[in-house]
Amino acid sequence: MPIVKHDCVIEDVWRPLNGRDLTEICPNESVLLSLEEWRDVGHAASARFERVGIALAPSDAVEEIADALPELDLVALTFPKFNDGRAFSQARLLRERLGFIGEIRATGHIVRDLFLFMQRSGFDAVAVEDTRALTPWLAARRRFTGYYQPALDNDEEEETRTPAATGSAAVGKIACASESVAALWAY
Repeated sequence: MPIVKHDCVIEDVWRPLNGRDLTEICPNESVLLSLEEWRDVGHAASARFERVGIALAPSDAVEEIADALPELDLVALTFPKFNDGRAFSQARLLRERLGFIGEIRATGHIVRDLFLFMQRSGFDAVAVEDTRALTPWLAARRRFTGYYQPALDNDEEEETRTPAATGSAAVGKIACASESVAALWAY
């Protein structure tokens, strides 16, 4: 299955363990474990394989893998259906609270219209099931240029929204036109 990552299409090199024995997979492979598999053989997998990742279900708490994050190269989060947004919260928790710097991949039923929001929540890769849709997926990142809410990718925005640039009062990281407007952002 192709992966869209950083405006490129790459091949998925991660191999799910799927209940197999660790010795059945070559040590130079990248192995993807479920949370249960991680609990059972996670430390052995980290010792055997060059790269290890975990696939979390929407019901899995990211805090359960907090201690393992330094050993992980990938966390795959699942969208079981289009209206289940728990993976957005999981991605944001992984990046902001737990400081995960590895790849966060979206899998499952992913709606292309939410691709930009996925990136702003912490995702940096998406597994695309329909290879005919790769070109629209690549274009989806540049579809919108303005944002109303703060996100994890604010670095570029903050430079252009400083009080000096806007000539207004700043509250937190959001530049506002007046004190009364700034108070609305607090709610």
